[in-house]
Amino acid sequence: MTTSALAVEALRSLDPQEVQARWTFVRGCPACGSEAATSAGTIPDASYVFGNEQVPLPVEGIGVMNCGRCGLVYKSAVPSTDYLEIMFRQEAASKWIVAHDFSAEAAWLRELTGKESMDLLDVGAADGAFLGACTRGSASERRSALDVMRYPGIDLRLAGEFIEGFLDSPSLTWSGERYDVVTLFDVVEHLYRPDHAFENLGKLVDRDGLVVIESGDVESFWPRRYGVNHWWYVRLLEHHVFWSRQALERIAADHGFKILSWERTRHKSRRVKFQTSWAFDLLKTGFYCLAPNYYPAAAQIFERRGSQPWFPFATDHFRACLTKT
Repeated sequence: MTTSALAVEALRSLDPQEVQARWTFVRGCPACGSEAATSAGTIPDASYVFGNEQVPLPVEGIGVMNCGRCGLVYKSAVPSTDYLEIMFRQEAASKWIVAHDFSAEAAWLRELTGKESMDLLDVGAADGAFLGACTRGSASERRSALDVMRYPGIDLRLAGEFIEGFLDSPSLTWSGERYDVVTLFDVVEHLYRPDHAFENLGKLVDRDGLVVIESGDVESFWPRRYGVNHWWYVRLLEHHVFWSRQALERIAADHGFKILSWERTRHKSRRVKFQTSWAFDLLKTGFYCLAPNYYPAAAQIFERRGSQPWFPFATDHFRACLTKT
């Protein structure tokens, strides 16, 4: 029996009630609460892959919804917070402890603010690589982190507080000392309650401070061309909500922010240098473009997951800078 067949057999042996208990079903837009939404299709998978784990979807499947009021794209079912926290702690090393050079982002931030020294809070800091990059050639003041757990290495890069928890928690506990800049690189797609997250951002950032957000752009080429429900970014367990400029402007305005700048960019892991597999990724992408309906079956032949491949040159993210109005 192949590895794929064994995985399917393992999924079938799970208790259906146990599978259902892992999920929270979303009845309205997580950002504005509106129940006026249109369907953008369903995720064409029976399970997610998260690190070394295979997670079966609920029996109803997962729909992708587009809010008719604010434009946010969101999933009809997301993993429960308790279950996802267990998965984060179990698979953290394989998911987010990945070496990345943030020197270009740090230089961009210094150019944006015109400051070498600033009080900085990085949300989703993992091992603190971005905080470390921000100390090079500068006299940064506070360098703090907010994350769901304390990753190895973070203490070496801190020069401030560590806030343990979720940004969208209604009871976030921290020092109360505001920051000049709050950065969120690949964070806002993980939110369960975007309204609480932006309320907390309003408290965390100083009056003249900045909030820098980077995330997948739901209006970029790949989701528009093949359908947002087929977009690789949507087909990840830990991604719950997906942003357009319209959706971000709406929630920003609701919480006293405005967008100063917006630019499309590549994912941070692809900006400076490509992985050694980029040529293979390009080959897979070419096959997907020619025959997207046959791609999953072809992937199974090689015992691979048949989701949408990652085009190494895709500009499918945005970077936005917000300030308080």
